Amino acid sequence: MVLDTFKKYPSLILAAFKRFPLAIAFAFLTSVAFIFCVDGLPKVFPTRTTFSRILDIWLLIYPVAAMFIALATSLIQESRKSTRKMPQILTSVSWLVISVTLSLCFISADNWGDKETIGHITICIYSLIGIALIYGPFWNQKNDNALWTFGNKISDSIFASLFIVILFSIASFALLNAINSISNNTDSNSASFGFVIIFTMFPILCMAGLPSIDKRTEETPTLENFVTTIKLKIKSRQFSFSFDSIKHIFLPLYSIFIVIVHICDIIALLQWEFPTKTTFFLAVGVLACVLIIQNKYYPATIQPGHSSEKTIARVLSYTCIFPIFTATIAIIQRISEHGITANLYLALGFCIFLCIFAILNCIPKIILTKYVIIIFCAILTVSLIGPFSATSVTRNVWLKNIEKTLVSEGYTAYPLSEKDTKKFFSDLWDKDGRKASIVAYQVKALHARSTEKLYQFFPENSDLADISKKYRTITKTIKNDRVHTTPENFSKFAFVVYTFKHEDLVTRNDTLFFDYPLKDIDSTSSTVFSFYIPKQSWLDKDIKVLETEGARFEVENIRFRQWENEKHQRERDLRLVGILFME
Repeated sequence: MVLDTFKKYPSLILAAFKRFPLAIAFAFLTSVAFIFCVDGLPKVFPTRTTFSRILDIWLLIYPVAAMFIALATSLIQESRKSTRKMPQILTSVSWLVISVTLSLCFISADNWGDKETIGHITICIYSLIGIALIYGPFWNQKNDNALWTFGNKISDSIFASLFIVILFSIASFALLNAINSISNNTDSNSASFGFVIIFTMFPILCMAGLPSIDKRTEETPTLENFVTTIKLKIKSRQFSFSFDSIKHIFLPLYSIFIVIVHICDIIALLQWEFPTKTTFFLAVGVLACVLIIQNKYYPATIQPGHSSEKTIARVLSYTCIFPIFTATIAIIQRISEHGITANLYLALGFCIFLCIFAILNCIPKIILTKYVIIIFCAILTVSLIGPFSATSVTRNVWLKNIEKTLVSEGYTAYPLSEKDTKKFFSDLWDKDGRKASIVAYQVKALHARSTEKLYQFFPENSDLADISKKYRTITKTIKNDRVHTTPENFSKFAFVVYTFKHEDLVTRNDTLFFDYPLKDIDSTSSTVFSFYIPKQSWLDKDIKVLETEGARFEVENIRFRQWENEKHQRERDLRLVGILFME
């Protein structure tokens, strides 16, 4: 059966060239564009210019979307039995103008916020193109029957194309490496060849496997046969074992999974401690399993009367409600405790969509997929573009929180000087570490994005990323001459390069203490020499000799570093280079 499928592909590919000529042309253009970006653009423009940057961005965003737009337009025209060229011309020219505009705006944008907005617009456009590709041809259908049949055929085509591409890639790259080894050619074109396989060969094979739209609209979905039969022959005796792969494998595993998820969610609610990421992704996993079950049993749900498959699909659709509800609570609780971020805002928007979907999914009457798509597109657009986008909302909330915190700490004259800024964060860390960590994160993020409104409160030219830390970054290095003389009563010496870790360093009364283990240079020794460095020595940059009982260390180079880790804890190290003299 697999061999018969492979034999059909030459004729299917020829048919695809007739059905989707423009989409296939863009598939070839995509490979050329990516190869030019990697190999050709640096040669044509050795120095980066404004035009080369615009061309680079445009070549990255235009061809792939153009291919999907041409394919979606062809499928929609096929569903409407239209052969006019004007729709293809309008969609192609429109995307050309939009992509050039987006590239120009991205390069000309002088701050991070505008660039992120342009990126979000591009994501929205790609999402709408993907939705149009799948749902566009069946938008005017009275039910989802044709969509279900077409979707299953598409998945089969994608998996078959992927299998062919993997086999072809393994064979081709092995042959290419063998040729390069024989000819001693180090200049391999494997990257270019990979672009051709991914962006040209794979899409064309997928297009070749796309079924005819008019045939799908006339088909009535039928329940697939999930029975798998295994035949064994042992000592001239033949045994056969048949089972339903969905009922006997997938459903029992899902039942165990959903019970574990509900137990975890109940424990989290009772303790009111939510591992946000885990809770969220468990809810998404449950929903994915429910969609798989509903997709498999869709033909049974549209049939009149009762059946076990229909009952399974209906009952299991309710199992995703509680995990989605718990994930929404977890995100809200995270926002209330740690402040809002763009990722949390988008996750909350997605959870709201999942809640709406779960409610609609529980209605006995079949809800058309296009209504769910409309809701999804509306939430996606609002979340990424406009005044209620993740970027705008988080920026405004952060600025208001920063101003509120400044007022509560007694600062009303803006912008603060660098000295006052350091004092503000130092006092805030001592007073309320949780609030300080939130404000510090917001200031660092806005400063990294060069948000102009932030500099109404703080000095623009200061290193706010470091000033806002609980433990500021410190690096002190002192170098001395490499001239050494052996002191009296010292008969042994050794050259030492040693780094003391954070746990090796102790600070008392503005003095740094540390112990050097002699086993660093003599594995049989258990001797430890204790040294110390007063703070004044660092200020005077006068650290030439460290002395202790039985040892003298003449310093060639000493470096001290302090930084803050992700948990707002202090980390330090000390690196010593020099000669150790011993009695």
